[in-house]
Amino acid sequence: MSNVLSIAAVTAVLKVLLENGLVSDPIAASVGDVIVTALPPDRISVEADERAQINLFLYQVTQNRNVDWVSQEFRSRHSRINGNPRSSTPPLALDLHYLLTAYGAKDFQAELLLGYAMHLLHKTPAITSDIIENTLINASTTNTSSAFSQAVASVSVSYLAEQIGQIKLTPEFFNMEETSKLWSALQTHYRPSATYLASMVLIESSKSDNEGYYMMPLSQPNIEQIMAPAKTEQMIVAGTTLVIRGKRLRGEITRVRFSNTETLIVPQEVKETQISLLVPPDLYASVQGVQVVHQTMGNAGKTDHLVESNVAAFVLHPTITAFVAQVENSGDNLRTAEITVKFQPKVGKEQRVVLLLFEVSDNTPLNYSFFVASRTEDTDAITIPVKNVKPGTYIVRVRVDGAESPLHKNQSGEYDSPQVTIL
Repeated sequence: MSNVLSIAAVTAVLKVLLENGLVSDPIAASVGDVIVTALPPDRISVEADERAQINLFLYQVTQNRNVDWVSQEFRSRHSRINGNPRSSTPPLALDLHYLLTAYGAKDFQAELLLGYAMHLLHKTPAITSDIIENTLINASTTNTSSAFSQAVASVSVSYLAEQIGQIKLTPEFFNMEETSKLWSALQTHYRPSATYLASMVLIESSKSDNEGYYMMPLSQPNIEQIMAPAKTEQMIVAGTTLVIRGKRLRGEITRVRFSNTETLIVPQEVKETQISLLVPPDLYASVQGVQVVHQTMGNAGKTDHLVESNVAAFVLHPTITAFVAQVENSGDNLRTAEITVKFQPKVGKEQRVVLLLFEVSDNTPLNYSFFVASRTEDTDAITIPVKNVKPGTYIVRVRVDGAESPLHKNQSGEYDSPQVTIL
């Protein structure tokens, strides 16, 4: 069952989903700078200080009466995950009620943002444990000074995500009277909004005060930092050396796990406070989770005798080469063309890809961005049509699930590749 961080974790996951959706969605360009918050509505600046904003507020928590749905088998399985004996007391089953509100100082900003947010949540009716784990890793590492990041730092993110399991998200449609009562209780200015139900969140009952918490054994490895070798000062890309720093990293048998896979990688060098290994070539470019895993000599290969570290995260950046073809005049001194980009590692068929072009010019340089359509399979090469581009030389960069490809600098410290010329 999920532990006491579950309520905050569900809110954090929904907030990150909204933030990530804004990265490449055209709505961001039409509305401008948009922020996503999880604040009480009375703390949102309105009128003179109002800005484009999406706010997610947990306004009510109710008991889910369908707790009997949690079968004995389901409870037994999750008790084994926690390592706790099954409690005779049923878990606390909760429904979380959220108010999703859009703000904007200009005409139609609030309507555009509300429609965008509702469409995104409609596409995600069920939040799986994989989505929960990936978004928690991102949320806990983006702002390490936040209260949520500090709370998550003491637990295993993968365990927390597995304990939460799957959350179903459904809209709740209120009539005008119910909406009026809700906003009257909030005692703030009404803005366009929608309400959602997240169900169900389970908090396990336990016989001891410590059950339901993830306790870190004294011998458990602890990751503090992940980086490229200090002398290189480079982005982490496929095939480069990854340096893991922390405490108690050396075990009888030390292995490294990436993301959600069960494959354990043999590191190149293992010390008590540092591990070095090559980044596997089959990882996707994106935020990646890492765990250090200890096995004992007599139990190597047995999954029930593993000691695992906390989950730490790093960004794996794609490397690219690019060339241009099919350049045509589209009028008004503009061009259409096709830019073929080759990727290392491969791009997943469901990953979001954005092509960025930066003009090489001493005058006012132009910048272009092109959202790449989804694919039917993983690929290491994508041909991207570009339209209405001014003739010139451009530095090429791609963003895969938010991870940007590195650029090369010349001896003058200026970016010079990868680049294409469109004439």
